[in-house]
Amino acid sequence: MSLSLNTNISALSAQRNLRMNNSAAASSIGKLSSGSRIVTAKDDAASLSIASGLSLDLASLRAASANISQATSVLQIADGGYGQIGEVLNRMKTLAATSASDQISNTERDFLNTEYQQLIQQVDGIATATSYNGVQLIGGGNTLQANATSAGLANNLEQADGFAAFSFDASVRSAGEFVDFAYDENTDVMTLTVLDASTGNTLESQSIALASLAGNPFDIGGTGNPTVLGQTVNVNFDQLGVTVTLNDEFDTTAAIASGANSELEIEAGTSTVAADLTFVTGVNATTDTIRMQFDGATVADLGLSGTSVDGTNATAASSAIDTAVNTLNTARSEVGAVLSRLEFAQNTVSVQVENTEAAKSTLMDVDVAEEFTKFSSKQVLIQAGVSILAQANQQPQALLRILQ
Repeated sequence: MSLSLNTNISALSAQRNLRMNNSAAASSIGKLSSGSRIVTAKDDAASLSIASGLSLDLASLRAASANISQATSVLQIADGGYGQIGEVLNRMKTLAATSASDQISNTERDFLNTEYQQLIQQVDGIATATSYNGVQLIGGGNTLQANATSAGLANNLEQADGFAAFSFDASVRSAGEFVDFAYDENTDVMTLTVLDASTGNTLESQSIALASLAGNPFDIGGTGNPTVLGQTVNVNFDQLGVTVTLNDEFDTTAAIASGANSELEIEAGTSTVAADLTFVTGVNATTDTIRMQFDGATVADLGLSGTSVDGTNATAASSAIDTAVNTLNTARSEVGAVLSRLEFAQNTVSVQVENTEAAKSTLMDVDVAEEFTKFSSKQVLIQAGVSILAQANQQPQALLRILQ
């Protein structure tokens, strides 16, 4: 190799090697400080792709583990409800057996029946109250609707009068109650009164000024027609648990007088059933699932409706209670079976999490001993490179002696 003042090939070579060694050392520092073998995609793109998929699986598995824990809580609550109803049935069986015996009089049977009827209500109370996150688990019931044959719907509250629909909150209102409507065209105030029967005793009342509704949809005080053609407006009497839907036929200039022609009856609507829940217990939310269909435990579900222990009814009630207990035991066995399955599902998920973490670790985690050995080697080479680069930079100065 020729000696030149303009180009120091040795220095350039030393500089290139120094840069490479410094870059390798920096890469080792990044891996050692992060604990990851793959700091950037260039380190191992294929392993990074696989590890990303495993990370998604781990997120799903951890969510599944939480789902299983919550599902277990749901089933335990349901089982507790079944158990409490079973205790009530035991007492009812005692009352029925006592009432069926001839050593007591009919008067005493009436006393026993009073307690029996209270326990009948308690069964429904427990079934309704057994819930998780607002979902009734073993109860059921009926929605509420307006009785289409009640007097009001045939007179002042028809569709042609602007009354498009009525809805009722079952937690506030009950079947058999009546709602009386009145509207004052001078003040634009609609008043609803809940009665315990047709033209019966007042339970509660609420008034709403239609002009106070957002957007003044009936154009009260203006000159246009009430509401846009085809539009409906919900007037929510929240204190009463009643929502009235009015359409563009409603006339704000026509009064509605309270009374029999402005009343509608609340009746039971569609029956609701016990809960039917599906729990995600794995990575695939479509196939990795466990379904639990709870059996209802209301009085109607258990076949105890209309039973009593007064007079000659005690024997029939006792037989009905036996059937109810068998029904309840079947329901609890189904809960127990799913609880057992959830326990195994939780164990499976735990094993999957462990193995997936191990697989991800193999791909992503840095071998500290190996990487630190590489880092130490690069440190030595950097120190040597710096020293050699200094020596290479001295070579042109040696050539100046030729010119002396």
